Amino acid sequence: MNFKMASKLWLELADVAEPGSEDRDDDFIFAERVILAHPPRDDMEAVLIAEVLAESIAGGERSDGLDVAAVRNLQSWVGRSLTGAVSPTAFRALARCPTHAAM
Repeated sequence: MNFKMASKLWLELADVAEPGSEDRDDDFIFAERVILAHPPRDDMEAVLIAEVLAESIAGGERSDGLDVAAVRNLQSWVGRSLTGAVSPTAFRALARCPTHAAM
C-alpha cells in the first residue's frame, strides 16, 4: 500500500465514530503504520502525518516506535524547508540562527 492509498483509507476510517469490525481496526492500524513510516515529500503529506501522529499520541504511546520516527521525519522536513539543509538535525542549525534564536 502506498502513502496516498493509506491516507485515503485512514481518513475514511478515522471518520467512523465507533470502531467496527476487527478488519476495520486492522486496516486502520496498517494505514497508520504506512503513514507514520513515510518521510513527507510535500506540505500536505507533512500535515497529514502530523494529524495521524497527534491521533496516535492521544491514543497512547506506540510500542513500535513509529511515533518517534514520524516526529523525526517531520523535523527533517521542516528543517529542510526552513534552512535548505538535508540533515535530520537541521532544526538545531535553525535554532542557532540569530533571527530564529528567540523562538
